[in-house]
Amino acid sequence: MLKSLLGLRWKLVVSYVVVTLATVLVLEGLVILGAHWLGARGFGAWWASRSAREVANNLANDLADPMVEGPEARVAEVLTSAKRLEFRFVTTDDGELPSDLAWWQETRVVVGREGRVVASNQPDSYPIGALFVEPLLPEGEQLMGAALHGGSTASHFATERGLVAAAVPIFGDDGRQLGAVYYRRPVTDFQNLSLAGLGKSLLTTTVLLLPVMIPLGLIFGFITATGFTRRLRRLSEASGALAEGDLSRRVKDRSSDEIGQLGRQFNAMAVQIEIDTIMLRDLADRNARLAEQAQRAAALEERHRLARDLHDGVKQYLFGVNLATSAALNLLDHEPQAARAKLLEAGELSRQAQAEMQVLLNELRPAGLDERGLVAALSDFVTAFASREGIEADLCADAELELPLAHQQAFFRVAQEALANVARHAEASRVEIRLDSDAESVMLEVADDGRGFDPTVMFARTSMGLQGMRERLAGIGGTFEVESAPGEGTRITARMVVQIEETSNG
Repeated sequence: MLKSLLGLRWKLVVSYVVVTLATVLVLEGLVILGAHWLGARGFGAWWASRSAREVANNLANDLADPMVEGPEARVAEVLTSAKRLEFRFVTTDDGELPSDLAWWQETRVVVGREGRVVASNQPDSYPIGALFVEPLLPEGEQLMGAALHGGSTASHFATERGLVAAAVPIFGDDGRQLGAVYYRRPVTDFQNLSLAGLGKSLLTTTVLLLPVMIPLGLIFGFITATGFTRRLRRLSEASGALAEGDLSRRVKDRSSDEIGQLGRQFNAMAVQIEIDTIMLRDLADRNARLAEQAQRAAALEERHRLARDLHDGVKQYLFGVNLATSAALNLLDHEPQAARAKLLEAGELSRQAQAEMQVLLNELRPAGLDERGLVAALSDFVTAFASREGIEADLCADAELELPLAHQQAFFRVAQEALANVARHAEASRVEIRLDSDAESVMLEVADDGRGFDPTVMFARTSMGLQGMRERLAGIGGTFEVESAPGEGTRITARMVVQIEETSNG
């Protein structure tokens, strides 16, 4: 119950009632100050005098024809029916109303040219046929005399009695004066009203109206707040449903106010979320299919990599065994010691091939890289190559590199394949291997002084060795370049941009 009373609806209801009461009090205060200000500047006297003259002029115009036509009954009828009689409550100096009814009743008197009363709405005070006498306002007789003899319009405001009177001549169509009309009424004397009196009067009115204003404010506030809270509740429920996954929920509010605009923005957001969700589901399905394809491609790539590793490693050792055994057979008859050396070399290559095969079986990693690092493994391989092939081979590597094992393997395989190509095809007498590094990259360079070749022709033949080296470097984000020409030797460069750490080799 307390939570309901603290809700937005009742907050709005209470605010409406408070604002209504505050508005009434502020308006009353303004009325009090305005009345006091007007009274201080004589506005009441000016307005009462002006109003009395206007009423008297209107009566004079209405009475012109009846005064010409007669009889007196007709004049009295027009006088009393021209305007409904009014009663005005006023405040006098002593704060009480006069006991004489004629004092605070509106007075209308028609006087002929001779000064006698023709018609009156108060015949007891102004007898028909008698000379006009004003018992309540002596200045009234002066006004009437001026109107009858001078034909002028005049008014008088009697502040001491709270009365205002006006006398206006009556003329016929021929311009002849027929008489005069006398009009008198009581008015509120603003000058005699104090702030305390006005405040007391208006405050009393407010207290009397409170039993009406408070229920009306409650009813109006409750009806208005109910509409607001109902619309906000629909918006809140739709937001909760959207948060729980109901993407079809929408807010039905066609109003042009801020709540309606918020509802339309919510609907647009819900539509966009629904579209995005559908797109994400489609993307997830597509990714699942791509993952399945990637798995198949990975298996195929693994077979290709196995083929490259066998070609770059074991095949090279077996090729060396074949060359050594062939040489041993040629030297066996006339140079037994040389043949023995070649057989020993073939045995060593065979053991290396066996070791390499074991490494391939253990995730196809070159022997020695895990324990000794790239520079040491490459140094051993270059030394064995020079001894085996009879080709002068120099390795220049000024630092040990801390590289991931996959990167070490890629550089080792490139060097291995490049030296195998030198032994098989280059007919070179010297080969230089350089392994350089700086703060951001590693570069392997293999250059020989052999017969060279045309790289465009060689790549067009889809050479497995060159293509395999390029694929290895591409797999780790590196680049592979071949520089060669017939009769000018060959230079291959493998480069990879990577952050590395250098340690002393010493």
